[in-house]
Amino acid sequence: MPLLIHNIVVLLHNKRTFLLEIMTNFDKRKLVELVLYILNKTNGLDYYHVFKIIYFANISHLAKYGLRITTDDFCALPDGPVPSSLYDSIKKSRFCDKELGEMINKAIIKGNDDAEYFLLASRTANLDYLSETEIEELDKSIKENATMHYNDLKEKSHGREWNRAFNSSGRKVMDVVGMARDAAASEAMIEYITEELELEEFLA
Repeated sequence: MPLLIHNIVVLLHNKRTFLLEIMTNFDKRKLVELVLYILNKTNGLDYYHVFKIIYFANISHLAKYGLRITTDDFCALPDGPVPSSLYDSIKKSRFCDKELGEMINKAIIKGNDDAEYFLLASRTANLDYLSETEIEELDKSIKENATMHYNDLKEKSHGREWNRAFNSSGRKVMDVVGMARDAAASEAMIEYITEELELEEFLA
């Protein structure tokens, strides 16, 4: 590693702050296509399972390749991790990202009354937004988690990083490195992810 980059990494490691991710227009469009892909494959699903499928696909891809499928921040809620911007948009929270909310409203149909948690796709996902490895991890997560009982999925999602974030103050944002560790990333991959995040933070 060049000396200048090494010094930057050391400095950031010693004074590290975890900034909230700012999603680009592309990030938001990709997140919508991600949800549509899951809904297309499952013929519709409740959003609790959608969130967990995304979470487990995301951390598995992160541990294997050092890359996240989505840049959305995951927050530790009582029932497990949720992608926060997506969660706010689907729930139509007053804190939701307006641009993402509009994209979600056009792409996803929500159930009424007792079925308000159920989501259906209004169109086919645009796979140009997803790589082969991302689709691979999504398919694996769908197979493992789409039909898992709510309580079992909740327990499965309560890993060490969820526990740390849930018991912290503020927005309870989960750390990317912590999530990678929960997915059994190697120490070499942890080092790579850490350096990439610190450089992103420095250049932001």
